[in-house]
Amino acid sequence: MSSTLKEQLALLHKELSANPSIDDEAAAMLRQLARDIETVEPAAAASVTDGLDEAVGRFDAEHPSLTAILRQIVDTLQKMGV
Repeated sequence: MSSTLKEQLALLHKELSANPSIDDEAAAMLRQLARDIETVEPAAAASVTDGLDEAVGRFDAEHPSLTAILRQIVDTLQKMGV
């Protein structure tokens, strides 16, 4: 895993901890996505990026800083060929 991706995942965890307005279900989904990214294998990459795309759509209006982090992660994964 690249250092950039590690930094972005750390930002995601920080944002989740600092943002109590994210409901428990959404926070759990994002934490699971982070775990999936940390252990992503090429065969499972499509499901991870699909999950990220879904999360971006879900949080776009209410949590713009969270959405920006998720978009950065998607971009980094794409650059890595995932």
